[in-house]
Amino acid sequence: MKTALHICAITFLLSACVTTKQTETSAAVKLSLTDRVQAAVTEVQKSVTEALPDEIAGLKSVEPVADREKNQRGAGFTRAYTADDIVATVFIYNNQNFGVSEEDEVTMDSLMDKHLQEFLSLQDSGLYANVKTGAKKQREFKWKSIKYQVLEADVLFSQKEEAKKSFLVLGANKDLMSYIRIRYTYPKSKQAEMNKKQSVFTRTVMTVLHDFAAAQQTPAAQ
Repeated sequence: MKTALHICAITFLLSACVTTKQTETSAAVKLSLTDRVQAAVTEVQKSVTEALPDEIAGLKSVEPVADREKNQRGAGFTRAYTADDIVATVFIYNNQNFGVSEEDEVTMDSLMDKHLQEFLSLQDSGLYANVKTGAKKQREFKWKSIKYQVLEADVLFSQKEEAKKSFLVLGANKDLMSYIRIRYTYPKSKQAEMNKKQSVFTRTVMTVLHDFAAAQQTPAAQ
């Protein structure tokens, strides 16, 4: 893939720069190789987040893409979609991991644990109450002959005395060197409506990211 090869090329060239320009004192040279590769990855992450449709499964995105990377390296970018009191947030990030893989079940499992723990932290802060995290489950689906593998988990909680549910979907795209997390949050009363939207929304996001990476292919790689 051009994206992955592009980043590998950047890594090689930056390594050469570090070797040949050790005496330079500019800010650019002082940046570590890791910082420069991370910058290249996040540039792609921002572009692909902006490439997502403005509306998916009846949920609309009206706010600009949020840059979480500037406050926490590895946090990437998010894009929120809403329909009344339903919110679907797409997170594209690498968690400072340059070896992202769809098949790395151990890392994916650990990463999902981290995101579930965030709900308990919100309970500790007083924002949420009665948090109950569900079991993690792997799921595979196929669309246009492409197989996708994701890890899913749900969370029940209450906010301002209203019963709510969040449903987390965690996947990865090694060609974008990124994880993809979708968090659906809605009142429990909207469960039936969300059952119709979640699979379409997830499938659309994963497909758009796959197609974005595929479009970066060079003629020789096709």
